Amino acid sequence: MSIGSSPDERTNIMQSTLRNGLDNKVSALGKWCDELFPVYTSDGKRLMNMDGCGVDAFGIINFGCHLLAFTRTEEGFKWWVPRRSMTKMSYPGMLDNTVGGSLSAGEEPLDCIIREAREEASLPEEETRRNIVSCGTLSYQMAQTDAGMPGCQHQVQYLYEIELPPDRIPKPCDGEAEDFKTMELGEIQTRLKQGEFKLNCAMTWMACLIRHGVVNAANEPNLVEICARLHRKHELFVVE
Repeated sequence: MSIGSSPDERTNIMQSTLRNGLDNKVSALGKWCDELFPVYTSDGKRLMNMDGCGVDAFGIINFGCHLLAFTRTEEGFKWWVPRRSMTKMSYPGMLDNTVGGSLSAGEEPLDCIIREAREEASLPEEETRRNIVSCGTLSYQMAQTDAGMPGCQHQVQYLYEIELPPDRIPKPCDGEAEDFKTMELGEIQTRLKQGEFKLNCAMTWMACLIRHGVVNAANEPNLVEICARLHRKHELFVVE
């Protein structure tokens, strides 16, 4: 098989390989996504793009953007938490981040999260762009795929927060969420312990709990280890 001499050529070869695998019912592949995701070398060079159906099978680093929204009330901050649609293929009915999605090939993180905020929560683009705050990144590894099977998921999240005015209510728009409800961080922490959140979203909320001082060195003896696991360095070895 040819390995290709350019990112576009390698992308075409990989897409053909994945389609052939699906035609032959290769069980490790997911459903065809018709959405391209970038594959980078460990030094940040773009190697190629591949359809999302091969992300878990090949264990590539998947980049996502996630936004947590809150409203300031007399009782304190209330955070907007959606429940995933029961028709979702992965984690139906579980709790989620306010807004989130994978970063497509060629897309900038800020543009991605603003698009997702509009599509998933009906948040106006200009208002989001004006008020959104970047909160860094997470980098972690999971040993389970979105289908609940053993696998290798290397993930990086670009994190964002936004304060919404009292009259701005997130509303489901594209069928990703059943509804949005407000919770205090204490309730979110309890529901995390009860396993009510989608797995990778639990990472996002844990980082939020640490960032806002709910989880700290005084009440969590494993804080250093937790922080280390939320900021792993991924290595992707490519044979050339």
